[in-house]
Amino acid sequence: MATGAAMADRRPPRIRSGLAGLTWPGLPPRPASQTLALLYQLEHSQWLPEAELERHQFRQIQLLLRHAFKSVPYYRARHGAWGIDLDQAVTPEILRRHIPILTRPEIQQLGEELLSEEFPKGHGKTGEVLTSGSTGRPIRVVKNELTETFWNALTIRDHLWHRDPNLRLASIRPLPGNRAPYPEGELFNNWGGMLAQVFANGPSALLNIGTPIADQVEWLQRFDPDYILTYPGNIQAIAIHCERHKIGFPKLKQVHTVSDLLRPEVRKVCRDVLNVPVIDVYSSAEVGYIAMQCPDSENLHIQSESVFVEVLKEDGGQCQPGEVGEVVITPLHNLTMPLLRYSIGDFAEVGSCDCGRTLPVLSRIMGRTRSMVKLPGGDEFYASFQDLLTGFDMIRQFQVIRRGPEALEMKLVAVRQLSDAEAGQLTTILQGRFRHPFSVTFSYVDEIPRSAGGKFEDYKDESEAVT
Repeated sequence: MATGAAMADRRPPRIRSGLAGLTWPGLPPRPASQTLALLYQLEHSQWLPEAELERHQFRQIQLLLRHAFKSVPYYRARHGAWGIDLDQAVTPEILRRHIPILTRPEIQQLGEELLSEEFPKGHGKTGEVLTSGSTGRPIRVVKNELTETFWNALTIRDHLWHRDPNLRLASIRPLPGNRAPYPEGELFNNWGGMLAQVFANGPSALLNIGTPIADQVEWLQRFDPDYILTYPGNIQAIAIHCERHKIGFPKLKQVHTVSDLLRPEVRKVCRDVLNVPVIDVYSSAEVGYIAMQCPDSENLHIQSESVFVEVLKEDGGQCQPGEVGEVVITPLHNLTMPLLRYSIGDFAEVGSCDCGRTLPVLSRIMGRTRSMVKLPGGDEFYASFQDLLTGFDMIRQFQVIRRGPEALEMKLVAVRQLSDAEAGQLTTILQGRFRHPFSVTFSYVDEIPRSAGGKFEDYKDESEAVT
C-alpha cells in the first residue's frame, strides 16, 4: 500500500500528445494545455509561504469585488451602504467587516440579481448548476468554462496526490435515468474527463449507485479495481456485506469518497475489512473543490488557488486550530455569478498539518445544518456524530431517528447486539450529544436505506412538530 510520500516520489504520468505526428514529448490540445499550465502552478503554489499565498488570493478577491460592484445588480446596489473602499488593499478583516454573509435562501430569492451583466469573453460559455441541498429547494448557480478549467486541474491534482492513473478505477455514483445499470455498467479505456486528455491512464468502469449492494460487490469482483470511488455510506455498506460473506478485493489499494460526510467508522471498516485507506475530498456543486485530503495524513488542505475559506465562530471571528465553526466560502474565479462570503451550510474544525504544504487545513468536516436539532424547549443546535462510536467496534453503521418530542431510535447494523451495559453507555453518550435526556431505543437491521440520491443520513427528524 503506497503512502502519500511514496506516491509523491513516483514518476509523473506520461503527457498524452494531441497532435498528429507527435508522440514524445507530449503536447496536449489547447484546452488540455490550459489545464497543464494550471497544474504546473499548483505544484508550486502548495508550498508558497502563507503570507504570499494570501496575498495572491486577495489580489484576485480585489479584482472580483471590483467586477461585482460594477456589473452584478445585487452587489452594485449595496456597494455604497457596505462602505468598502477598493482604492485600498482588501484584507480578510476588511472582507469580514464590510461584506455580509450570503445564505442559500438568499441565493434562491435573489436569482437573476446575482448574475453579472458582463464578464470577460475569455472565461468562455456559461452553464447552470442546480443543487437541492438538504431542504430539497434547488439553488441555481451559473458557472463558465474557466471555473470548469479549475475543476479539471484540481481533479487531476487529487489524482496525482493519491493515485497512479495507469491503474484500474471503478466508480459507483448517482447517474441520470438508468445509465450504467448492473450487470455490466459502463466500461472505458481511460479514466475520462480532462485527465484522459492530458495524461496516459488506465481503464475505468462505472456503475449506477442505485444497484443493490450485493450486485455492486459482484460487479467489483469482476472488474477487480485498484481504486474505488463512491459515497462514504455506500462503501460502508459494501464493506459490511464483504465482512458478512468473507469477500475481499486483493488488488484494491484505496477507496476514494466524495459528496457526503466521511465519518471515522467508515475509515475504520474500510481498514478492518477491505484493508485499504480512505481518501476524502470536500467539494460542492456551487463552488467546486473546497479541500482535499493531504497525501501524508487524514487532514484536508483547503484549495486556496480556487477558493477563499473562512471558518467562523458565532461572534464572526475566525476559528483557530482545534475550534469548530461555520464554513463560509468565496469562489475566486466565477465572475459570471460571484458568490461573496457564501455560507455553504457546513461546520468544520480548523487544524494544522506537518506535511510542509502551506495550504490551510481542516482537520475534519463536522456536517451539515440538516443535522440541526430543536429541543423541546425551543433551543436549536448542531448535533455532531463525529467519533460517536469510539469504543463500539461491534457497530458498523448507524442512523439516529427522532421519533417524538422526547424519543430517539438508533438503528444499528452490528456484528452483535449491544449488552445492557453497552446500551446504557451509548444512551448516555447520545443524551450528552443531544443535550437532553431523550429516551433511546435500539433496533437492529441488516441495512440502512439510502436516499434517492444514494446517500445515507446519520440523523433524521420524523417527529411531529416539537414545541
